[in-house]
Amino acid sequence: MMKTWYLTNEAAIALDLPAEKLRELYRSGMFKHGHHFRDISPIGSKRPTLQFHVERCEELLNTPPEKRKCYLTK
Repeated sequence: MMKTWYLTNEAAIALDLPAEKLRELYRSGMFKHGHHFRDISPIGSKRPTLQFHVERCEELLNTPPEKRKCYLTK
């Protein structure tokens, strides 16, 4: 069975992106929580431990920018 959720560094490799670029895209609101990424850090943690759904992220990255939604909630 193939893995679907990958930690940031693993996901970056699978998506052929630098890990910092993936974090930047996450911070920009490009990805939807629970669909493209999830936070698996313990409750009360200062920093999130993220996992990315590589197939869904890849699909979004292959969508033309003008057709992408922004999921930023801030």
